[in-house]
Amino acid sequence: MPYADVGEVRLCYEASGPPAGEPLVLIHGLGAQLVAWYPGFCRALEEQGFRVIRVDNRDIGLSSKMDHAPHYTLEDMARDVVGLLDALGLPSAHVAGQSMGGMIAQILAASHPQRVRSLCVIYSAPSPAYLIEDDEEAMAVLDQGPAPDRESAIRRWIDSERISGLDGFDEEWVAEFAAAIYDRSYCPEGFERQARALRTCRDLTGMLQGVKVPTAVIHGRNDRLISFRGGIASALAIPDAELHVYSGMGHQVKPGLWGDFVHVIARTAQRGIDQNAAAPTDQPVRVGGGWEDGSAPRRFT
Repeated sequence: MPYADVGEVRLCYEASGPPAGEPLVLIHGLGAQLVAWYPGFCRALEEQGFRVIRVDNRDIGLSSKMDHAPHYTLEDMARDVVGLLDALGLPSAHVAGQSMGGMIAQILAASHPQRVRSLCVIYSAPSPAYLIEDDEEAMAVLDQGPAPDRESAIRRWIDSERISGLDGFDEEWVAEFAAAIYDRSYCPEGFERQARALRTCRDLTGMLQGVKVPTAVIHGRNDRLISFRGGIASALAIPDAELHVYSGMGHQVKPGLWGDFVHVIARTAQRGIDQNAAAPTDQPVRVGGGWEDGSAPRRFT
């Protein structure tokens, strides 16, 4: 699996899909590794013509662990993504983030607008104020601390995902998937450091008003971790953002909605391509994005 050196951080990433496809960076949430983007969902994006780039955020998965520099911010994590784009030779990319990754993606679009072609924010918010902390059942599952052994860690992962919503997933597949995630990397200390960065994030509402790229916001009405009102707040803050709130959806990319999500991401990306093509510039617009063959941008349907 390839790595990119970004300052003091080494990021593990994976790129898949057509080499000349429109680059789409997927940023996952708190404690989640790049492999937690479900394979079927990624394949659906690749079939739409995206070059899908998944990344382990700092302190998780196979990326650098920050025990030597534990006090970082979501702004630092957004800069990590900029460094990854630099390492890949990409002037810009489409960006989709879920949960904490959605906050990182919003910071990226607001602070580094030239690096983002389109933005999709999935069950996220502009502020940690929208984290739900009065659901006693959910908090009892999520606040158990480090697991003492492999079996306990796998069971806790499954229990936490049930809080998020596992409708549509096969039980045996979920158990195998949880084991694979644990065996790839287990770093509860990194989770805690990421959680600190999330909880101390400033309110992004003001800066989001300057986001100019086409944006879609997706949220579940039944989300038990981040209130759907957080998704509404992001959509209201970002000019001309689309908002999609799904009844019966929790804090999860449900298989039954993958087609909808992929369509929303692809349509938003096409808006970004069209906006770039229409922008006045003295230089050619590099919508092909730094991939080697420089082929023409794909039209999404």
